[in-house]
Parts: sequence; structure tokens; C-alpha cells
Amino acid sequence: MVKGLKMKYNILVVDDSKTILLGLKQTLEDKLNIDVITATSMKECAQLILEHKGKFDLALLDYGLPDAPNGEIIGMVKKFKIPSIVLTGTQLEKDHEIFQNENLIDYIIKNGSYAIDYSVSVVQRFLQNAQVEVLVVDDSKTFAFKMQNLCKKYNLKTVVANSGEEALQIIPQRVNLKLVLLDYMMPGLNGLEVTQQIRKKYKKDELAIIALSGMSEKDVVASFLKYGANDFLYKDFSNEEFFARVNSNIEVLELFNVTQDKAKRDYLTGLFNKNYLLNAGQEIWERSKTNKELLSVIMFSIDTFRVINESYGHDAGDEAVIELGKILSDNVNKDAIIARMGADQFCILLKNRPYAELYQIFDELRENIANNKFPFDNWMLDYTVSIGINIDLTDSLEEMIYLAEEALENAKYKGGNQIIINS
Repeated sequence: MVKGLKMKYNILVVDDSKTILLGLKQTLEDKLNIDVITATSMKECAQLILEHKGKFDLALLDYGLPDAPNGEIIGMVKKFKIPSIVLTGTQLEKDHEIFQNENLIDYIIKNGSYAIDYSVSVVQRFLQNAQVEVLVVDDSKTFAFKMQNLCKKYNLKTVVANSGEEALQIIPQRVNLKLVLLDYMMPGLNGLEVTQQIRKKYKKDELAIIALSGMSEKDVVASFLKYGANDFLYKDFSNEEFFARVNSNIEVLELFNVTQDKAKRDYLTGLFNKNYLLNAGQEIWERSKTNKELLSVIMFSIDTFRVINESYGHDAGDEAVIELGKILSDNVNKDAIIARMGADQFCILLKNRPYAELYQIFDELRENIANNKFPFDNWMLDYTVSIGINIDLTDSLEEMIYLAEEALENAKYKGGNQIIINS
């Protein structure tokens, strides 16, 4: 399954070259974990489409097939409104009739292994675009509609604003917004002014801006880039250029996010690390203090961690830690921050939970952990945990963590497999 996506996709690949067909099928299935169904002719393709009732998420189509030598398969697949990528042995002219096909995403020249790799990258980008939202900002409803349709063609979710003021109201409300396509000349706030306002709240690696302007306004390019735009497009762009620029900016943004996310994560469990908890937790603590909200710090530790390491080896200890991380991730509310603090110790920050509710939640979790077994080599291992909780909103987050650690040590001192709340 493509990273970050929760559903399985069906891709149709049609090519009379068995080498290309098998290469695409194997690479797509291995790299993206998607279902690839193949055909070697237009007749086979038609049968498969009927069998699957036209329910393909994407099709890769050979332009020249034995029973469809001049791209006839493209027109046939178009009737089923399946987004398509064309595979061709030669360069196609820009005015070629296939570019009138609203379902055409891209065309790829078949030139060996590079064509397979590029095809996979285009497929991956198309599928991942379903998770990306784009804001189109233009006072011309005609041009905004054109850009909206282009975005939809590439599987991007779109929102439209017809003024800079409307755009600034929309942006904070859209959690999946990754890209703003922003016109320069608009009544009220122009594109440069909107860019300035956006950059006061969002960095270039948080929200990308592609500015758009007419050919007569060449002098504004430098101003847009200076004010914080990521890229610039003249309004006479081709569909291919639009596709390339939009995808390039989204991919750079995703690369930043992956890099930043790795820096926040614990290498073993995939949960947040100590540094992230301290940094993000400081902001949560400040809000809780200002708003007089409840804030809890919950510390977990495996009671027999040293015994597991000494009896079964450090790999078993790692598996125990991974298992506890998974249990916490699966059972603790999603509004909590869960972090591995080191070795077998975990910390949770949880807002707005009273004493009685905290005790019930984590005592049930403690009991479930005690009854849980996990496989390691030929053994089924188990362990208990001690839990220390602090719900006293003190003068610093560090002090709250220290008090939770004291409660945790007290729970261990009393024999483990229990919960102590400091309030």
C-alpha cells in the first residue's frame, strides 16, 4: 500500500511487450503494494474493464497495440472515465489529439528501465495526491475553474477562493492544505500582500505557494520569491508544466515533512522521542496554565525489563519495548502525546482528564498489559508495568515529569504492576 494511504488501489496496465508489462506489474506491486491487472491488447483490456465494471483507479495504456495501432485504446478507456497514462515509443506533438482527453494525466516515452521507474513515480504521485488539498485563489472565476479542473485531473482535492481576504480565512480551517495557487492581480489584497500574510504564520516548508501572473507582469516574479513564494507560473502554462510544477512543490514539501517527522520519532517504536515531547509539551503546558486546564503526565516502565534482557537477550528487550509502544499507541486517546523517553520508559501527556477517569483508564490498561503475551523466537513472553501519574499543574513541565517519575518509582518500590497518582 502506498505510504500514508489506507485503501487498496486497482491499476490496469496494457502493453503488448511482455518485458514492459511484467516490469511494470512487478515494480508497481513491490514498491507500492497495489493490485496490478494486465492485458496485452485492446480486446483483453475491454474484457477486463467489463469484468471489473470500470472500477480501476488508474490505467497505463500502450499507444500502439496490435489491434489498436493508433491510440484507439485511449478513446475506448476514456468512455469509462478512468484516469490514464499513455505509454508511447515516440515523442508526441503538443497539439496531438490525445491531449484533448480530459482523463489523460501524462504520457511516457518507453525507453527501457527509466520508463518503468518514471511510470511508478507518476502512479505513486497520483495516488498520494488524494491526501493533498490545494487552494486556488483567483478573482477570475473562469481561470479559477480551469485550475480547479486541472487539480482534480491529477487527483488533488481543491478549494477555491475568489479574493485574497477569503483565502486568508480559509487557510487556517484546512488541515490537509499543502499548496496555494495564488493570482497576483486581484481586487482588495493582491497576491504579494496575501503571500506576506501567509508567511507570517506558515513557513515555506509548511505551506507551498505558487504565484501566477500574466506575461506582461514579469517584474513581479522577483518580488513574489522575495516575499516567500516557493515558485512562479505564467498564466499561459501548458498542462504538462502545471503538472510538473505542482507535483514538484508537493514532493519537496513532503520531503521536508518526512525529514522533520524522523527527527521527532523514536527509532525503535516509531512513537515520538523525548526531545519532541519536551518541545511540544512546553506549548501544551503553557496553554494549560493560561487556560487553567487539567494536564496529566503519565510515566510507564516495564517491571521486569532487566530480567528479560538478561534471560533472553537484548533483542527480546527491544521486542518488549516495541510491544508496549504498540499497546500504548492502540489504546491511548489520539489527542495525547506518547513518547519513548529511553530504555523501557514511556511518557504520555494528556489534557482534560480528571483523577477518577485517569485511574480507570490506566488501571484497565495496566491489567491488559499484564495479561498480554508476545512472541519472541520460540517463547511467548509477558511482563507487567508500573505507572506513575502527576496531575498537579506545577510551575514547569519538567517539574511535572519529575513528580510523575517519583510516582513511578514509588509504584515499583511497592512491588510493581500498579498505578500511583500524585496530585
